[in-house]
Amino acid sequence: MKILLLCAMVSLLLQACDQTNPDTLRNLKQGSALGSDEGASFNWKGIPFAQPPTGELRWLAPRKASPWQETLSARKFREACFQPGGMFGASEQEWTGSEDCLYLNVWSPAFTPEEANTRKLPVMMWVHGGANVIGSAETYDPRQLVEKHQVIVVTVQYRMSSLGWFRHPAFRQQGTSLADQSGNYGTLDTIMALTWIQENIANFGGDANNVTLFGESAGGHNVIALFASPLASGLFHKVIMQSGIVSVPDLSQSESYYPQSNISGAISSREVINHLLVEDGQANDRETAIAVQEAMSMAEIAHYARSKSPTELLTAERLASPRKGGMTRAFPDGYVIRHDGITASFVDSEAARTPLILGTNRDESKLFNAMSPRLVKWGEAGGLYSFIGRMPLEILRPDYYDATSDYGSGFWKLRAADRPASQLVRSGHTDTYVYRFDWDELPEINDVDYARLIGAAHAMELLFVFGTALDNTLIKQLVVRDSYPEAQILSDQMQSYWAEFAYTGDPGRGRSGDLPAWQSWSNEPGADKSMILDSANDQGLGMSPVAYSETLLLDRLAADSRLNPRERCETLFALSYGDGDDLSEEGWNNFSNGECSRLDYSTLIEQLDERPVDSES
Repeated sequence: MKILLLCAMVSLLLQACDQTNPDTLRNLKQGSALGSDEGASFNWKGIPFAQPPTGELRWLAPRKASPWQETLSARKFREACFQPGGMFGASEQEWTGSEDCLYLNVWSPAFTPEEANTRKLPVMMWVHGGANVIGSAETYDPRQLVEKHQVIVVTVQYRMSSLGWFRHPAFRQQGTSLADQSGNYGTLDTIMALTWIQENIANFGGDANNVTLFGESAGGHNVIALFASPLASGLFHKVIMQSGIVSVPDLSQSESYYPQSNISGAISSREVINHLLVEDGQANDRETAIAVQEAMSMAEIAHYARSKSPTELLTAERLASPRKGGMTRAFPDGYVIRHDGITASFVDSEAARTPLILGTNRDESKLFNAMSPRLVKWGEAGGLYSFIGRMPLEILRPDYYDATSDYGSGFWKLRAADRPASQLVRSGHTDTYVYRFDWDELPEINDVDYARLIGAAHAMELLFVFGTALDNTLIKQLVVRDSYPEAQILSDQMQSYWAEFAYTGDPGRGRSGDLPAWQSWSNEPGADKSMILDSANDQGLGMSPVAYSETLLLDRLAADSRLNPRERCETLFALSYGDGDDLSEEGWNNFSNGECSRLDYSTLIEQLDERPVDSES
């Protein structure tokens, strides 16, 4: 993907010089490890927290890492979990990574082993995003959080795609555990990482009784899934969900053949097996593959699927993608994740719950809309930017682009922040905090206004939470070149809030004690509800009383002069097209007196089903 922001994201962060120091020696439950000295902080990379989930361990709950005899050199990152290599331009390979990927990385202040044993610093475990399909713990450098605020940060990896979440009756055989049968292997990986923290983090100076989970996008989904997981209860004590997703897939759809329409909210394991059978010549077409699969025993299907390489498996998954399918998400299996889903934990006053920060970015949808050929014209970059390849040349219908981005982002905030916060507080959970990230001071490049094209888009806040990113050459020159000092201040402020929450469960006035007070969400009319995070060039920091509801957003859409009646219906249809919980059936049927439900959207559906620009380059 050649858009400037994502180019920056792929290269998020410079790593410091790697120097050996005997003070980095740590004795862990599985063996000793020697890390790297970065001056004010130490780090340990590539520590195994589980056995490699390969061979017969594929599609089983993770097993604890085996002990090692020699001192582990924990000074290099291990490979990312197996994933597409070309997505977003991260690699020229079609596939990259490894199934042997269950490793974590630890950053701490530069303590000697003796000093570490006397400290009890807050621990923050970061879960990366990437639609549960791509991503790596290596991308994120938390040194600023660690050095400025004296916290321990652990970044973890987890199985993704159908290697991480896969439900087929063949893997629910007698003798396997409920965890093995759940299909939630990626979720269980993060639980195993939390277990590792409980057993080992004291050796790094961390407090196992003060662990904060934080993650963004799919990582946000994964940490809120742990919030709702009975198995994870007690392993963590606070949660920060950044731009997360709270919906779960339908269990029956995940292991049923697709209907004739090929519409499903989840990738079907049975359809993945069908494509494997066709690809290796055991069937000529889908109908024959179904017959072959139905004739196989469950044990034969399990053996057959485990015999396939990760390349064969994920190629079949790609071919098996349904229409309207959504992001890979945790299954409500009833054991790892409660059967009534993640959102049930927001209304269940009897559930085990922890202090929680929920937040989204003001322009979430713009990152995705900018890649849509129906909204933005793309072409070859020229001049100083020729190294980028393809880049945006023009927003085709600026008012339409702004409007559809506004409502997509508004509904994201509703479902991921405002609605859950309101439900949590109504059920008695007052330790609930909400933010909206508004920073949008991007430059104009090749006559394209990136403040309008991208703005405060999805993932933009990562540059500020992991502040070392702002000094990355590409980001400094092309993202914050006109506003670097103010951006750096905002980064410091956000890290201060995040760290104070890790210490106390209340972001308050930040670790510095001099920031505007971040108050908890209130359901009282007119009361302040969420913190706006912006730089001093714009509105700065401050609480807002605005709470989104479906009624509010639909009323705004109905009166939006940027759109004609047809375009309002198209915007609403696009929000409902997919597997998410963006829009209620009642909201769709009643909008514009039901006029939208009588229109033909076949052309729009074709456009929505198109691949985004450079999705595989």
